[in-house]
Amino acid sequence: MITEVSDAAEQNPARENPSAMTRVYTPASPLRTPSAFVKSILRDARQARILAWRLFVRDISAQYRQTAIGYLWAAVPSVFTALVWVLLQSVGVINVDTGNIPYIAYVLAGTMFWQLFVDALNAPLKMLSQNRSMLIRVNFPTEAIFASGLAQVLFSFAIKLVVLGVVLAAVGAPVKWTAPAILLPAFSLLLIGTALGLLLAPAGMLYQDIQQGLNVIVAPLMFLTPVIYAAVTVGVLGKIMRANPLTPMFEVMREFLFGGVGPYLAEFGIVSAVALVLTAVAWLVYRLSLPILVERFEA
Repeated sequence: MITEVSDAAEQNPARENPSAMTRVYTPASPLRTPSAFVKSILRDARQARILAWRLFVRDISAQYRQTAIGYLWAAVPSVFTALVWVLLQSVGVINVDTGNIPYIAYVLAGTMFWQLFVDALNAPLKMLSQNRSMLIRVNFPTEAIFASGLAQVLFSFAIKLVVLGVVLAAVGAPVKWTAPAILLPAFSLLLIGTALGLLLAPAGMLYQDIQQGLNVIVAPLMFLTPVIYAAVTVGVLGKIMRANPLTPMFEVMREFLFGGVGPYLAEFGIVSAVALVLTAVAWLVYRLSLPILVERFEA
């Protein structure tokens, strides 16, 4: 159980003296007093805002400080991946029917949304690894770490959206008035990635197998998700795609962006609701595992 005594920290969570809040770990499970446990989580989340912003500014500045094209690097991986698939389409290696939608627009939207999911999936473990020494030495609301990572993912995605808009305008893609609604499937992808990342992060800090396993799984998962082509509806692959919770996000995104009404709107709503609940559960699991993590780090 985590018992906290907070005076000045309650008033100013970002003050330089982190010891203003004393955090005491006891053997008792915090689930014995669930209301106090949830209250402490919400209080930490509220206090983490200023520190999260400072971590975000620090990390973004460090990431792009010595680059020639600066923030555009956020979109380069997705653009490069899309160009590879466009090349394969142009030479006949693949044949994707996108109707009146230029394939570069079709595949670029898919790869950028896929990168959003991957970034959100990797962010919790990445942020914990980068700030491991802080967890051991400094007493602070650890939600600031994840809030900073989430802000970095959103910042990168915002740059991708700008690049996507430029490309869509350049190629004359038939963008519909519903295009701004693509933020809804983007938010759902963000939730799914964050929830899975939070669930895996504690084990990933203790065992490198988790990160290695993610690297192995993510690459083939892209081909089982309609990232570079429309969802398959027949055969074994069709059944897999239909069961894939990521499929509705990409299909609905393209429906909002380019028009049309597909069969995935209901699944989109269900998966989004489940993702929201799963994120809350993952947050609780992380907080329950935090004392164990700190103990193992100090060992």
